[in-house]
Amino acid sequence: MRRNLANEKIKIEVADRGAELKSLVCDGIEYIWYSDPKYWEYCSPFLFPVVGTLKNKETIFEDKLYKIRQHGLIRYRDFKYLGSKENEISFEFTSDDETKESYPYKFVVNVNYYLKGYEVKAEIIVKNIDEKNMLFCLGGHPAFNVPLYKNEKFTDYRVVFSEEETFDSPKVMPNATLNFDEPVLKYRNLKELLLQKEVFSVDTIINAKVKSKSVMLLNKENKGLKFSYPKFKTLAIWTPFNDAPFVCLEPWIGYNDRYNASGYFKDKDDVVTLKPNETFKVEFMIEVIK
Repeated sequence: MRRNLANEKIKIEVADRGAELKSLVCDGIEYIWYSDPKYWEYCSPFLFPVVGTLKNKETIFEDKLYKIRQHGLIRYRDFKYLGSKENEISFEFTSDDETKESYPYKFVVNVNYYLKGYEVKAEIIVKNIDEKNMLFCLGGHPAFNVPLYKNEKFTDYRVVFSEEETFDSPKVMPNATLNFDEPVLKYRNLKELLLQKEVFSVDTIINAKVKSKSVMLLNKENKGLKFSYPKFKTLAIWTPFNDAPFVCLEPWIGYNDRYNASGYFKDKDDVVTLKPNETFKVEFMIEVIK
């Protein structure tokens, strides 16, 4: 089921499944990718407790082997709708026997959306309700329509970073692990990334230690959106290497296993450790630029 929320500027729709943002409309323009399965059936899933892919799709917690699907568990599950009030809508997911088969911890994930002017804020809160420390990674995966307007092309758009970025994007291996020893793209003092499909022949552009805490996705008239992710460590940019009319701006804490990963989840990069009864909160914001 989808839930609606609107203010005087924008309107959003959120699905119970995955608490996924399915629509963001302003002045008749849809900013969120419409989930055409021909290209990609999702549009803005949350990634937990895994971001990306594990080596052999499995990992070890507390000396026991678990299999976890790409991007984790919660994007496939229905959240409980907690209700809405002026400019706010809330959802909750609690671990169960099914999640325990893939992930050994008890947890609660809350997702809240807030509207303010032309901006929607997505807030993700993870709580450890277990009696032991909990390990996880966490990410967002929003996809935006490109182009937004008629008579435009994908190549009319660019991603503008708030800071100059210098980084090497790792090679995505055939099993979707990452090889930082063989970067496939090298950027130096990058301020603007022009969107060209050829770039994504390498799969995903990954800036593992992004300095910018916001980027703008803009057309030639400087219309589009601002995307902010203040507490995330990595920014990935992805679109299928075909004629798919969207691009994903993905804020992550953690990422795919390295190609030479030990297999132990505790050895992954940027793992969050949460003590019993502790909570961990991050957020990202999407602001329409007219």
